[in-house]
Amino acid sequence: MARCVEFNEVEKIEKAMNVFWEKGYNATSMQDLVDAMQINRSSLYNTIGDKHQLFMKCISNYFDNAMTEVKEKVVKYPSAKEALIKIITDKADWIVDCDKGCLGMKTIFEIAPDDCSVRNQMSKNNDVFIEFIATVVQKAMDDGEMDDSEDAALMAEYIVTSFTGWKQSYILHGNPIKIKKMSEFLIKNIFK
Repeated sequence: MARCVEFNEVEKIEKAMNVFWEKGYNATSMQDLVDAMQINRSSLYNTIGDKHQLFMKCISNYFDNAMTEVKEKVVKYPSAKEALIKIITDKADWIVDCDKGCLGMKTIFEIAPDDCSVRNQMSKNNDVFIEFIATVVQKAMDDGEMDDSEDAALMAEYIVTSFTGWKQSYILHGNPIKIKKMSEFLIKNIFK
């Protein structure tokens, strides 16, 4: 008779996500995952699947957490402008403070070029995030807090792609003052 496998899947996926985040997909072995998740290999395969299936759950979890966080910020502020400023300044702070980098960026550069399912998931996640930021931008435009002569979706994409550039700059130069100045420059330019 098979033994009943009991563990908190969300907690285990979080532990696996941290391994992928730190080491990257290719450098992470099944043994690394089993050790971090503190479950046996057969339990992992029987409940979650192989390394790729686990990774897909991890990037889905990562995205869901990021979306929850950004939605909470938007709800917390009385105006769309204040929410956007908070999102931008928090992202600049996170870029400087997070040693592991961005799991999303790592995934896009390491795996997405050669893995259709990962590329499709990351593309979908990116589209959802940009669409959400575009709704906040549009609200700021509608409320007269932003110039409405630009397309909200294009403005949202500009904001989000700025974050990627900031991370690249920080990885290469390690200059937190430059990241802060770039975030201030972005804010100044989108709220002319």
